[in-house]
Amino acid sequence: MAKQTYKELSDELSRVMSELERGDLDIDEAVRCYERGLAIVKELEVHLKNAENKVVQLKAKTLDEIEEE
Repeated sequence: MAKQTYKELSDELSRVMSELERGDLDIDEAVRCYERGLAIVKELEVHLKNAENKVVQLKAKTLDEIEEE
């Protein structure tokens, strides 16, 4: 399976949360949804950390270019 985008993961997490909030799942299905939700949150955190790292790198590069002028 291809790596999901932040938007795709966010949408999937919303769907999982909606399923859990309905309250009509049996216990096994609810646990499965909860586990999937946790996995999605971890993947979203990776996306956010990668974005943060890119911003830090771009900021450092920009500052270096300004100092060279």
